[in-house]
Amino acid sequence: MNQAGVDWQLIIYGGAMHGFTHKHSPALPGVAYHAPSDTRSATAIQHFLAELFGSNPDSVNS
Repeated sequence: MNQAGVDWQLIIYGGAMHGFTHKHSPALPGVAYHAPSDTRSATAIQHFLAELFGSNPDSVNS
């Protein structure tokens, strides 16, 4: 990606498992809801989309 000149980032949410945004995740090994990561990832996607489309991310929840 660097060679292609792509602006990218990787976000890792500590403590999060697979399915961390699903409040009713099944009781399977390695799958669990994680509220702090759910909130942080929702904020991150709002900011990403705002940057992409030139809007104000704070107006999304207004």
